[in-house]
Amino acid sequence: MWSNLSPWLCLVPLVLHLLSGGVGATPLPVPEPHSPCSLEGVEIKGGSFRLLKEGQALEYVCPSGFYPYPVQLRICRSTGSWSTLRTQDQKIVKKAECRAIRCPRPQDFENGEYWPRAPYYNVSDEISFHCYDGYILRGSANRSCQATGRWDGQTAICDNGAGSCPNPGIPIGTRKVGSQYRLEDSVTYYCSRGLTLRGSQRRTCQEGGSWSGTEPSCQDSFMYDTPGEVAEAFLSSLTETIEGVDAEDGHRPGEQQKRKIVLDPSGSMNIYLVLDGSDSIGARNFTGAKNCLRDFIEKVASYGVKPKYGLVTYATDTNILIRVSQAESSNADWVTEKLNKISYEDHKLKMGTNTKKALQAVYSMMSWEGNSPPEGWNRTRHVIILMTDGLHNMGGDPVPVIHDIRALLDIGRDRKNPREEYLDIYVFGVGPLVNQENINALASKKDKEKHVFKVKDMENLQDVFFQMLDESRTLGLCGMVWEHKESSDYHRQPWQAKISVTRPSKGHENCMGAVVSEYFVLTAAHCFTVDDQSHSIKVNVGGIKHDMDIEAVLFHPKYNISKKNAEGIAEFYDYDVALIKLKNKLKFTETLRPICLPCTKGTNQALRLPLSTTCQQQMQELLPAKDIKALFVSELVKDGRKRLTRKEVYIKNGDRKDACERDAQKAPGYEKVQDIHKVVTPRFLCTGGVNPYADPNTCKGDSGGPLIIHKRSRFIQVGVISWGVVDVCKDKRLQHQVPAHARDFHINLFQVLPWLKEKLQNEDLEFL
Repeated sequence: MWSNLSPWLCLVPLVLHLLSGGVGATPLPVPEPHSPCSLEGVEIKGGSFRLLKEGQALEYVCPSGFYPYPVQLRICRSTGSWSTLRTQDQKIVKKAECRAIRCPRPQDFENGEYWPRAPYYNVSDEISFHCYDGYILRGSANRSCQATGRWDGQTAICDNGAGSCPNPGIPIGTRKVGSQYRLEDSVTYYCSRGLTLRGSQRRTCQEGGSWSGTEPSCQDSFMYDTPGEVAEAFLSSLTETIEGVDAEDGHRPGEQQKRKIVLDPSGSMNIYLVLDGSDSIGARNFTGAKNCLRDFIEKVASYGVKPKYGLVTYATDTNILIRVSQAESSNADWVTEKLNKISYEDHKLKMGTNTKKALQAVYSMMSWEGNSPPEGWNRTRHVIILMTDGLHNMGGDPVPVIHDIRALLDIGRDRKNPREEYLDIYVFGVGPLVNQENINALASKKDKEKHVFKVKDMENLQDVFFQMLDESRTLGLCGMVWEHKESSDYHRQPWQAKISVTRPSKGHENCMGAVVSEYFVLTAAHCFTVDDQSHSIKVNVGGIKHDMDIEAVLFHPKYNISKKNAEGIAEFYDYDVALIKLKNKLKFTETLRPICLPCTKGTNQALRLPLSTTCQQQMQELLPAKDIKALFVSELVKDGRKRLTRKEVYIKNGDRKDACERDAQKAPGYEKVQDIHKVVTPRFLCTGGVNPYADPNTCKGDSGGPLIIHKRSRFIQVGVISWGVVDVCKDKRLQHQVPAHARDFHINLFQVLPWLKEKLQNEDLEFL
């Protein structure tokens, strides 16, 4: 098979508010520290420091597992001296030092006991709770101290059910005043000096047996939420409540069913993106925030959800660039284009920080003209996400604007129907300069939900946005990947299949393929012979340890490699496609997902095309008459390990197409072919060569793999790797100086659609 011709046997209304220092990555160390205050004697034992805000502040940095004592930040005062090192009880300390992180002890525990009792607990220490007779334990009976300085699990509570509301508990580290849990009784929480309360300080027992607000916690300045913690809490809270589910669905009328917003295309949402362009943000951080938002918009759109977006930038003044009332506000591509055009320079003349004015712009977009609200106004879900350090230097306190928004949306007025589910305000504090009291004051307070988070830097923020979208119910969507710094090869190429054919006394040959459904892998026909037995063919998908059992290999009926032997053409690769049918159904996971196929409804959705889009229109979208950026996946050895690697190529489908196809005459065995179209039929796509760029070439073992177009965050297969002109991988010298005539040819899937539709008709792909 690898003879003369070298066939290659072988990827919310949301409001984003970015305030001073609140968005950037943790500010970078200054190469040559300079500050109005002297740096003499500011060192920290066991750690280092870096200057923030052009030397106006100093942050102490400790190794993992340690925290700066007694403070993390020092401020350069107008007197030219740094703020004094004081402990939580206001004692003065001469020198800062890095101390081991510990978890706080319980201040109190009602109706039970905990063990062991200690003044503090080291990382990995455990604590156990049990209740007195007559009381039932809720929450976690055993908890472990984490490296973040927080306890894992849930607050342990001993309750006898005697109150109108359940015992709200005493989160570790807090103190509670109030022990009556009747209707309208209240409890109040406090933190030790130097710690900041996050959540609700005061909670009231409401009708229906629930507490107002959200469970509090006491935070030290060195504490940050991990991206995983934030994403999990955000996801569990960011839900859409669907009321009045039909009885036929098994729910009583009026019963509430919660679903992740991003997975419910029918939800009514407005997303407000509000970016701070003030002086303290800086151009670099502003650009980073834009990129984060752009990726988030793409991610939301990839799930088929079409919220309406509003786009606001501000510093001293506010610019409303997109209103949710505009017709295009639900077009993710249009919104992204507008976002990309925003410049940090737009506010360079007035670069204060007026958070209140920015939120008033959001309020104005939520408002309506006249005395009567528009139809359906009370069915729209509103979510505000602020990313901030909690500071503002103009316009006054922004909290009253939140009260105005609640009043406008009729939130919290009716005790029996407070409508709290229609407004969520999430606050993300980013970086070390966060004012935790201020961000807590802005966030929503809801029972069993978290709305305020503190993340360390821009990298952590991007991780949050990446992780906060639940993909568990989208595993069957085609062409989706999980691209993240911790992603494995199969997270990035979850469709990729490795195929091995073993032949007695002839060794074995390798090919690639692509998972296209729960039972089928698409590959090249020339990977097999008619004599190959099912048991001799091994298919590995998703990087799992065991191979899949094969039921059959289905060849395209017009594939015949010997068809033109009489014409002096030893190997003819027209219709070089095959489907491998698996014996057992695949279970899709994050590392095993199908790729999109042309002319299917799934690809229409992936490309965000109208439902009425035809196959011809889809082909024009994917394969226009020009050079088209594409990719294939090859297995390379890196650092002693085999790794799946994407390689970018250009499909020559315009002016360079003829030249690309003519180079096929330079392939071994085709030198005497006068009419190249006898071997390069209309079923082929051509890549390779050095124009417009030097394309990488496929190698032995890549055959059968997908030729892919990456568009709108989805991956669509348009071809199957078939054969090449030059085996550049056989000669190491060619790998560094590839000849211009080194071309690769791939079967165009648009040209074999009738066969694909016939063989995959029961695979729920919904061909157009």
